[in-house]
Amino acid sequence: MADNYNYTVYENLYNYMNQLLYQVQTPSVYNNRNDTGRASRQTSDTKSFADTLKNTVKKMGVPESMDAIFEEAAQRYNVPVILLKAVGKAESGFNANAVSPVGAQGVMQLMPATAQSLGVTDPFDARSNIMGGAKYIAEKLSQYNGDIDLALAAYNAGSGNVAKYGGVPPFTETINYIKRIKEYMGTDLTTGQTVETAQAAQEQADIGRASEVSDGLSSRSLTEVMTQFFMAKMQLQLQDRVNALGSSIMGTEEDEEKDVFL
Repeated sequence: MADNYNYTVYENLYNYMNQLLYQVQTPSVYNNRNDTGRASRQTSDTKSFADTLKNTVKKMGVPESMDAIFEEAAQRYNVPVILLKAVGKAESGFNANAVSPVGAQGVMQLMPATAQSLGVTDPFDARSNIMGGAKYIAEKLSQYNGDIDLALAAYNAGSGNVAKYGGVPPFTETINYIKRIKEYMGTDLTTGQTVETAQAAQEQADIGRASEVSDGLSSRSLTEVMTQFFMAKMQLQLQDRVNALGSSIMGTEEDEEKDVFL
């Protein structure tokens, strides 16, 4: 996300500097003493850049919607979102910090060994836990040819017990578990909460550092930074054109040599 953030800020910088270049190249429009809007437009441009920079920064780091995470997980692993939410509701009541008496952890109540096998490094990170749970359910649905009852039975009691009994194990807990989840699936289930995930936390840390830098920049230093970036961008573009021109010339010379020998 940090890469997306840098791209957005640089793109805004580039667009702003292009606007400044246009002003420099058209003095008749921007330097006319009779143009009463000159000062106000320049001030507006400067404020617009500062606002763009700050707004871009502030838009990141917002805690994630748990409902959105479930939606993303459902799409990624091709599992009905209502099924994932129902499991999350039955397992933990959507509590990212839940720990069961037997050691299951997080929203989807993954056992440590299972979480590790699914690539979940932090079971208490809601995003990672939900993604891991979705992946596990998808595997069970594939294993049992889309049979939700068997997939849920395996999720609750283990695939070994499903194989042992040739179907849903005759455990009261497992039978009630499947029944409860199906009841949840028949409702308009929503988590109604946001969570601070590791991804959002990292973005927030990046934003904090970016904010400290941007807040500490004077108007002069902001101009210097933008100018340096703009010049570097123009230099890269010029180099690309030179390289392209060189390739074109070499191609023409090669064609001429071929004509000579033909």
